[in-house]
Parts: sequence; C-alpha cells; structure tokens
Amino acid sequence: MEIIPVIDVMGEKVVHASGDERSDYPLLTSVLTQSHQPLEVVKDLLAYYPFLTIYIADLDAIMLGERNNDLYNELSQTFPEINFYLDAGVTDRSSWQSLAVNSNIYPVIGSETLVDISCLHDSEVKKNSILSLDFKRGEFLGDKNLLTSPNLWPEQLIAMNLDCIGAQLGPDLVLLEALKNTSNRDIIAAGGVRSKQDLMLLKQKGIERVLIASALHDGRVDKQILNTI
Repeated sequence: MEIIPVIDVMGEKVVHASGDERSDYPLLTSVLTQSHQPLEVVKDLLAYYPFLTIYIADLDAIMLGERNNDLYNELSQTFPEINFYLDAGVTDRSSWQSLAVNSNIYPVIGSETLVDISCLHDSEVKKNSILSLDFKRGEFLGDKNLLTSPNLWPEQLIAMNLDCIGAQLGPDLVLLEALKNTSNRDIIAAGGVRSKQDLMLLKQKGIERVLIASALHDGRVDKQILNTI
C-alpha cells in the first residue's frame, strides 16, 4: 500500500486541515516537522520516510483562484525525484494546462472547482491528471453530470469526503465501495484514516493508495506502520 502525505498550504504556510471552514485552519502542529514552510515540511517528511508521492492542496488557489506558481516550480526543482499531486483549483482545460508544465507535477482536477467537464474528453488531460470526486455533508460538489459519467474519469480517482478530513471518523467505506462498483479505476482513499487498523481495512477493500495528513503528523501512523502496511 502506498501512503501519500498531504500538505495543505494557505497564505504560503502549511496548515492543519479539518472538516471546518478552510479559512479557520490553524497552522500545522506535527511530530515530524517544526516548520510551516512548504519546502521545509516536504524535506522533513522525506527525511522521516522515503515517500514517492506527495499531495499538495493550495487552498488559496482552490478558494480564491490565487495560485502560487513559484512554489510549484520550487517543489518540482528541489525534489525532482518526487511526484507531486497538485490541487490548485483547476476549472477548465486552460487552467489545467498552466499546471502541467513540470514533469513531476500532476494536476488534480477537483470536482468542487471544475467548471467545464468537457475538458475530460481530452486524452492528454485524462492521461496526466487525477480526478478528485469531492463530497461534503452527503452532497457531491460539482457538476452532477461528472458523477454519473465514469467514461470521463481518468485512470486515477480520489474519493474525497471533506467531512472526514481531520475528523477522526474513519474512512468513508460506503463512498469507496460505491466508486469501486461504478468503475475499474485506481481509487485513492482520502480522509479519515486514524490507525493501522483503518489502513488494513482499506487494503482488504482493494484500496492500495491512501492520502493521509493528521494521522502522520500526530504519530498515530508511524514509521513502523509505514514499513509494514
């Protein structure tokens, strides 16, 4: 199983995401790093464990459309061996294209921000993207036609229940099962992982890749677990 650390960036600082309002997210508190600078947090994560992929959520881009292109370029150039999954508020093909300029950065297309779902007919977009199907309070965030059109989905799909983020509720197994029954995509679980037991349960359900933030930063998923999962 591949564990993918999540780094949430707001105001050029790393914050601790939870299901609350994003504007209220506090600065990150972590047993793995003392920094709030994105590049330093990445460096400390990689010093702790040889992660292959890191997920970056640029909350300013998602909420306000204010992208930090300098940060994206710095991440790509400083850590060329790492694949970065970057959610920076893609709305259409043009905004996707502006992110797809570094070979190790893969744009995440969040249903929450995507306006023009027709861009997913583009083979280049589908091949080089990860689609995040976003849910909050039981509702799908985005164009409902996207949810009912699995033919538009790229090979990699994130099942994102925002209510589970930092909420200690466990993964949304119902959502994961529904998406697995709908398509044969590589589904990445996001939100809610609390322990090794949660990871083992996801593995039993056929999930091989998981996004994690809180459980890494507070030590509940430690190096021993990472080495054995």
